[in-house]
Amino acid sequence: MPYFIDRMLELPATTTQDYTVFHILGDYSIELWKQQVGLIMAQHGLVSFIAHPDYLMPKRARAAYVALLEYLSQLRSEGTIWFPLPGGVDAWWRQRSQMKLVCQGGKWRIEGSGRERGSLAPPWPETKSHTP
Repeated sequence: MPYFIDRMLELPATTTQDYTVFHILGDYSIELWKQQVGLIMAQHGLVSFIAHPDYLMPKRARAAYVALLEYLSQLRSEGTIWFPLPGGVDAWWRQRSQMKLVCQGGKWRIEGSGRERGSLAPPWPETKSHTP
């Protein structure tokens, strides 16, 4: 998940870098990345990649990267994943940090500006409030 360091939002790298996949693991498939995307999405987290153009020059590395982009494009087409630019993530996370989860009458709801953009993911334990 993104997190704040004072007023700066940190967008962490959450998947294995291309160098590690291609040169250390010797894997030119996208299976590790697909597994990581699935695990991160299950937790409603941020999926981010670091790709280095010089590592993508060899034909099989480039083919793997194209396959990854096709896979991510498929997820976007299915409406499974949100594809904002970093500024969009920053704007959402700042708005989200001002929201609160409130339980009233055994039902959870989001309060605060932008609540219409939020959604409740996992069932929350029975407490009075929680800051996401």
